[in-house]
Amino acid sequence: MKPIKTILLASGLLTSFSLLAKETAECQNYEVFVMRHLPKEVSTELPVNKDPELSILGKEMAIQLSELSFMSKIDAAFSTDYLRTKQSINPSAKKYDFDVYIYDPSNNPLLVERVYKEYCGKSIMIIGHSNTVPSIVTSFGGHFEVTFAGQDLKQDTQVFLAENDYGAIFHIKNEQGNVHQRLITIAQ
Repeated sequence: MKPIKTILLASGLLTSFSLLAKETAECQNYEVFVMRHLPKEVSTELPVNKDPELSILGKEMAIQLSELSFMSKIDAAFSTDYLRTKQSINPSAKKYDFDVYIYDPSNNPLLVERVYKEYCGKSIMIIGHSNTVPSIVTSFGGHFEVTFAGQDLKQDTQVFLAENDYGAIFHIKNEQGNVHQRLITIAQ
């Protein structure tokens, strides 16, 4: 009986991957904007607050984000369940009346699948963290060119944003399978 369960499990996994691949292949038009949350409050008090709010600068930048022209065409946004990520997108969501959904930053494939399945042909904003934004960007077809001494490093080189890297918005647009990317910045 164990081999049958294994075969069924393997068959089920292959079917799931096949369906995801089919949905991905069918979604050839999307626009995704990915950014790290804006500057957060930094406290020297112990214990360290693991869910700080945005700093005054972060709140000002969140308002600047809501004034960028592309925000008016956002259909939905995804945020992790932290104050700093939700506060980064809330002014825009209120101004343009779109929903903000919570996603699990440890499960990018589920986020990508949901965007492809439910928001194909739409414009989406995703707010993440310094250690998750690069992998989200690459999951949607964007890429980072990492070089050292003029030579490209392997494609699987991990990229993280610096702790003080705020205000970079990675724009990935897929039009009929042609992926375009550009960087938009919010002044600090």
